[in-house]
Amino acid sequence: MGDEIDDIEFVRQMLSLQVNKYEENRNRGMKQKQVVDKSHNIIPLSDFEEKIIFNILVKIPPRYIHKNVMAVCKTWKEIFSRTCFIEQNFKESTSELLIQSGYTRHMKTKLIEIGKDLECESRDLGLNKTRKHSSCDGFILMSEPDDFYFGKLRVINPATKFCITIPGCPSHCEHGTCSAALVFDSLTEQYKVVHIVKYCFGFEIFNLSNADENWKWERVDSALWEGLNNQPFDVNFCWKNLVSINGRILHWYVNSSEYFVSMDVKQGKFSITYLPERDEVVNKTNNYALIQLDGFLSFITCDAEATMDVWILEDFHGQVWSKKHTIMAELTHYVCPSKSTRPNERSMPEIGKLIAVGGARNGEVLILKHQKNSKEYLYDTKTRVMKMFNIYNMRNSESFVTHKESLFSIKRIS
Repeated sequence: MGDEIDDIEFVRQMLSLQVNKYEENRNRGMKQKQVVDKSHNIIPLSDFEEKIIFNILVKIPPRYIHKNVMAVCKTWKEIFSRTCFIEQNFKESTSELLIQSGYTRHMKTKLIEIGKDLECESRDLGLNKTRKHSSCDGFILMSEPDDFYFGKLRVINPATKFCITIPGCPSHCEHGTCSAALVFDSLTEQYKVVHIVKYCFGFEIFNLSNADENWKWERVDSALWEGLNNQPFDVNFCWKNLVSINGRILHWYVNSSEYFVSMDVKQGKFSITYLPERDEVVNKTNNYALIQLDGFLSFITCDAEATMDVWILEDFHGQVWSKKHTIMAELTHYVCPSKSTRPNERSMPEIGKLIAVGGARNGEVLILKHQKNSKEYLYDTKTRVMKMFNIYNMRNSESFVTHKESLFSIKRIS
């Protein structure tokens, strides 16, 4: 096709075109779909090969496809419905940070995109009365305060405006401080909800792909807690925050300096995953973080006051860890807020007092939180730049989860 141009610019050009569906073609005496550009030059859609159209459309964000592009013509709508298109479009989607702040009925939920220079763009999801649990394939599992008494959960796809309410679970949990996750079972090709009650040592599963008449929760036999014959944590511990790796593997922090609890969704079993060996560390602590970085579980800890180590679990089943980054205070360039006059904001925080709470930009950026004053910071692992993380009207941030938009359906066929 002649000279190649940047894919993103090509998409922008296509989105700037206006479609005139039924312009009369007097020469042929028939109606045909045509594209009219800003110079009013008519370009028949038939002039573009389907492969070219596919490669252009697949780069458009799912929310724009659903809202603006889906109804352009039958040909495009058919392309959008293909499984191969939906899956490729999901891969092309930009990872964003799903942030929730506030308490109970005053929660705010926003999606944050972090740019090259750590600049942030946010957009409100309009889900300000819900509590987020997890994200999987473009879907978000949430619960609403009004439903606490009934213990109902909702699955939402913000891009397609899909929403479904799940019946109350057998344990009659209020879903306020429990642990719940939306997952995808690649063995059965079905979406499910995994739920662990706040203080219980057992779990329930709800299959979202069943027909409506077969909708029901299943209480799972405790024998599936492989290697966990005894509760591995103190009686005051309660299940809460989990780390979901693409909705296929789940991990829970359990106040241990040696291990955490994991679940392989496909196998449907719980097991113990041991933390990486750190021979040089004498006094191991349970003050560490587990977060997702670019589709992998990351273990982040401060074994020294001025350094922070970032480990990646490269092989879950083989329990193979590798150290990916080491953040050192003397090598970090701190960019203080230009308008701030507070001394504690104009100087870089102590590395040893920070804890990782999330990752963004395909694992390149860490979100760090001060353990005492709760101030949040962004750290670029490539440039070693750190700056304060401020989002307008977002305080007391509760959770940071990686989210990608999609056109997936709950009853998808892979």
